[in-house]
Amino acid sequence: MNFFRKVSLYLDFRKKIRKNRAVLLKDFGIRIDLANRLYTVINVPDVLGEPYNVRKVDIDKTAEVFIKEYALKLRLFLDSIGLSEMYDFYQPIRKLDKFSYLLVLGYKFMDSVRINNIFWFGIIPILFVSVLYTIYSLFF
Repeated sequence: MNFFRKVSLYLDFRKKIRKNRAVLLKDFGIRIDLANRLYTVINVPDVLGEPYNVRKVDIDKTAEVFIKEYALKLRLFLDSIGLSEMYDFYQPIRKLDKFSYLLVLGYKFMDSVRINNIFWFGIIPILFVSVLYTIYSLFF
């Protein structure tokens, strides 16, 4: 896939994500950052009872089932809005706490964090300096 096709698909991905931001937040608890990554913290319900009497292996197995169900519902929704084959997990699912897990999804074909950094720390400063230089050369 060539570069222009990847950028075109990224812009389409970004448009669809922004259009469905309210639904993603309300139904899935997913937030969207400036790099257009989808992220959420999943709190696994305590279905095993007292946490001090439960082994770590049992908690992890319960959490794995819960996270798979959540990811399936999320994938079905993202596929229904036209994002099939355009997203993937940016990092492995990370355990934050005993019952909390971090999920981060994003655009599959390019690293959106890198795109965001190039834009904000590369293109914008160059444009700003060139505008300042043009204004300075016109008036001084």
